[in-house]
Amino acid sequence: MTEPSLPAVRLKFIDDEDIEFWEALLSQPEARQHQPLKARRLLQLRQELGRYTETDLSSLVHREYKWVVIDESTDSPVGVVSFDKLDPEHRIGRIGYTISKQFWGRGYGSSAVAELTRMIFTLSDTERIEAECSVHNPASQRVLEKNGYHLEGTKRGYLEIGGERVDHYSFGILKDD
Repeated sequence: MTEPSLPAVRLKFIDDEDIEFWEALLSQPEARQHQPLKARRLLQLRQELGRYTETDLSSLVHREYKWVVIDESTDSPVGVVSFDKLDPEHRIGRIGYTISKQFWGRGYGSSAVAELTRMIFTLSDTERIEAECSVHNPASQRVLEKNGYHLEGTKRGYLEIGGERVDHYSFGILKDD
């Protein structure tokens, strides 16, 4: 059986016009279920937005980037993805992704991670990308596996989510993979 085609997405650097979508996404309990995200008000998000003004992935000093995932067919936002340069000296970064609940199960996560991974390896000197997901989130595990990320182990009690320490799977991909 062949896999259905994935939706076409583009990544748009987050800016002030995306704040209301970002707020609505973070307000979804389901979006926070497997991640240490907190619901935040517009004012808090506007203040945080200042951390994501750099758009040059090759910047030697900037380390945090965030995009809104846009469905190409509707030109509507469906999620948010991020990239952090964990160790610039060793060219290691980490990605994160959250898709709005109404778009789950349609391939948007897989499409977004594919585009994000391609952009990072093309537009920066990053050689290794890491990602973690809760052991209780098989959909996120599949997103990473579909995109060539390799399961590298389990981080016990890695993050606190909903007041409890939760184990996470650790995934990685190399530019040469």
